[in-house]
Amino acid sequence: MSGPLHGLRGVVLTQAWAGTYCTQLLGFLGADIIQVEVRKRLDSWRGSYDMPMPAALREVPTAKHPWNCNPLYNSVNTNKRCVTLDLQAAEGREVLLRMVRHADFVAENFSPRVLGNLGLGYDALREVKPDIILLSLSAYGNTGPWANVPGIGGTIEPTSGMTALHGYEGGPPMNSGQMYPDAVAGLYGCGAILAALHHRQSTGEGQYIDLSMQEANLAHIGDAAIEWALTGRQRPRMGNRHTTFAPHGIYPCAGENRWVAAASETEVQWLALCGALGHAEWAADARFASASARKANEDALDAAIGAATAGADRDSLARRLSAAGVIAAAVLEADEVASDPHLRERGVIETVTHPEAGTWDMICSPFHFSKTTPGATRPAPCLGEHNFEVFSELLGMSHDEYEALVASGVSGVGPPDGYEGGTG
Repeated sequence: MSGPLHGLRGVVLTQAWAGTYCTQLLGFLGADIIQVEVRKRLDSWRGSYDMPMPAALREVPTAKHPWNCNPLYNSVNTNKRCVTLDLQAAEGREVLLRMVRHADFVAENFSPRVLGNLGLGYDALREVKPDIILLSLSAYGNTGPWANVPGIGGTIEPTSGMTALHGYEGGPPMNSGQMYPDAVAGLYGCGAILAALHHRQSTGEGQYIDLSMQEANLAHIGDAAIEWALTGRQRPRMGNRHTTFAPHGIYPCAGENRWVAAASETEVQWLALCGALGHAEWAADARFASASARKANEDALDAAIGAATAGADRDSLARRLSAAGVIAAAVLEADEVASDPHLRERGVIETVTHPEAGTWDMICSPFHFSKTTPGATRPAPCLGEHNFEVFSELLGMSHDEYEALVASGVSGVGPPDGYEGGTG
């Protein structure tokens, strides 16, 4: 077994980040994930057929096709196989429905009604597999007044309420800058499919899951939403501060843009912080004598801690605080995360070799289990890499039948015949 979902299969039409992250997580859990892509319209995270090769790969001899080497795509599609089908063609839809007969779940993150307009909605899928589970992951759900409003992570942040919480005291609302709602929605989508699989195991029933990115992210900040609903109070923007903990912040260290995160939840942790920073006298200061006093005097508290940390080596300070029992960690630059020893020991970061892009460190499975070891069992697929493998394995398709699909443009690899540039 490669994970608790070993033996289950997903035929998925996910793309970009939210959907592909959802199905990647299911792949890390051991499911056989078959990603269906369209050659005429590439996944936006693959890029376009005429995009330049990423600069870091231009000297890699195996890097031949930029659409197979986009680090965005390759980061969220490990543990998947890829087939291509033109779903606007009757033959393509017929092959997809034949594949669904061998699937446990289907997932897609098209705009609402795209799947239905193709004749591949939930009812059509149930005709060929009565207990199929279908996840539709869209910006605002498939029903309701906002169903046809397009959205991405950057627009979901404000409409879900997240942006109202981001920012500094007295300043404007801010987005995270990371399209964070995509990852949140992907995680919720994974959880929804797991719940549906559990339900099917108990009842034999499949399910249709209509998942809204907006609603998933509203649930993610549910404490603030409930606070407003019950009291009418809009939680203020607090920067790096906490609603009750003090201190709770990011403090400067020696060098340019070097910071340490530190917080105290309990009196024991507060006293440990005072001792580790060499300021035992803070414990006797009336401004800092209790959690409520520290919260009331947080500006002075942060200024004192910042002055104490400013000349310290970031990593040494983080280790010293952590060893003393303080909640603390170094604030890492993006390239430092890949070499973090804890993440490497935990197997979150693995070295993965892609047939074109070469060998790179990648963020992989966040799951650990006692009887299986989920991880990167295969790199992200090249476009159409597994066409004949999957079609012959699942459908018993002959090589001649597959070549007929290629000749008609229903399947294949690389740009479709007649491609003249752009995204296809």
